[in-house]
Amino acid sequence: MIFPSDIEQAYRLINKDVYKTPLIFSKELSKISGAMVYLKMENLQSTGSFKIRGVLAKINSLNQHDFTKTFVAASTGNHAAAFGYAADKFGYKGVLFLPKKTSEAKIAALENYNVEKIFFGENSMETEAKATAHAREINGILIHPYNDMEVIKGQGTVALEIKDQLPEVETVLAPIGGGGLISGIASYFRDHDIEVVGCQPINAAEMYQSVKKGNIVSPSLLSTISDASAGGIEANAITFDICRELVSDFELVEEEDIKKAVAFIVKYHHTLIEPTSALPVSALLNSEKYAGKNVVLVLTGKKINSNLLTEILNQYGNSY
Repeated sequence: MIFPSDIEQAYRLINKDVYKTPLIFSKELSKISGAMVYLKMENLQSTGSFKIRGVLAKINSLNQHDFTKTFVAASTGNHAAAFGYAADKFGYKGVLFLPKKTSEAKIAALENYNVEKIFFGENSMETEAKATAHAREINGILIHPYNDMEVIKGQGTVALEIKDQLPEVETVLAPIGGGGLISGIASYFRDHDIEVVGCQPINAAEMYQSVKKGNIVSPSLLSTISDASAGGIEANAITFDICRELVSDFELVEEEDIKKAVAFIVKYHHTLIEPTSALPVSALLNSEKYAGKNVVLVLTGKKINSNLLTEILNQYGNSY
């Protein structure tokens, strides 16, 4: 179990190395939804996503002897960038496993980091299993993208900042992949009357389906442009129990609506977001139940393939 005090302690350890990202009011989203809508701009975080918070929290929990070992991680891209950034900062030897289908934009973002890169697996769950096995084989340090208490505490610092920036917040919508971010947010708000809503693509809604069925389901075989949230959940993921206990509700989003939400944010807020970041935006645009509330949408990252972005803007740039 993670308490708000655990997340506050994690923030004291990492706040000097992460941006306190802006929380900005969205006039356009507020007008359409009838809510007072704010955007938590984690797409402006130092490595382009919120993931650096969890990586730094994990690293700060280690002792000095651990840094003589090889650090191992697996990621579709954003956790990888955070892992690489931390390797350069702290000087550890890093081995990074990536799914074979990792987007070009996210691979390009890793070029300047001094870590060994190994492509393995058709989805993130296969890649994570390989990284876990490799870390065990070499007695290394695994920096997991979500299935780690220290990582979850770090991701939860997003909620700490939201509460500081908007004390009257009533609802937070955030994407779910493996569940590290939403678990941290929900854990921080566990003693507050704040609704925490997890957003997933309907084509890859493993956490929603797992919570509904009462056990972790297999990875979806359907494709989604929301690659940062796709790939399934580890069988022993601690995030499953946290989500089952603390996440208030789920929103499932269609592929075309994800694209429309990306175009909306580019058009009205002149900032890049990746498809996973668009999940909360799309959920809000397609629901009337948030009207009258103070709502925060967490924009989790900005790495989007340039060809996909061009396609989206050509197709949906004038949708709103």
